[in-house]
Amino acid sequence: MTYDERETIPVPRRRVFVLKDGAFVVQWEENRVQDLLTGKYRPFAAETAGNPISDYELSQLKNAGVVDRYDVELIHLCPTPDIIAHTPARSYYLNTALPKNRKEDVEICLREFHLEDKFSVRTQEKFVIIRGPNGMAFLGFDDAEKARELLLSHAPQVFEETVVAFVEIIALA
Repeated sequence: MTYDERETIPVPRRRVFVLKDGAFVVQWEENRVQDLLTGKYRPFAAETAGNPISDYELSQLKNAGVVDRYDVELIHLCPTPDIIAHTPARSYYLNTALPKNRKEDVEICLREFHLEDKFSVRTQEKFVIIRGPNGMAFLGFDDAEKARELLLSHAPQVFEETVVAFVEIIALA
């Protein structure tokens, strides 16, 4: 599975911000961010966060080909050449943003709506994540987004913070 170079990457606006050193980043994980201009990952600690990203800064990133479009809720990132170089393939999953001690609550919710055969619940670092059947990754962003929408339609109070996330799969030469 390779990443579709035409596919934009929608992320909640609150996950895109400016660090104190001026870097524009997206926060995919609690302790790690990705620099939007280089595609490289770096460690993140709350004390390094600067400011929320402004519309002016987003407009500049759009002119630079980093951002496709944005509104008050979502920023659609373009897969820039630097980001593509660091992300040749992706494994998609859903990050519920729920702490891992809520794993059983998510499993109960899936059983309640007879979705336990469609999804598997795991923990990753500090969060509960959802993958496809038997722990398999979703095939692409669209499949993961459809899964997120299905979960939201059944239990919005449980899955309201759920976002599509991915893990980079880097082939070793």
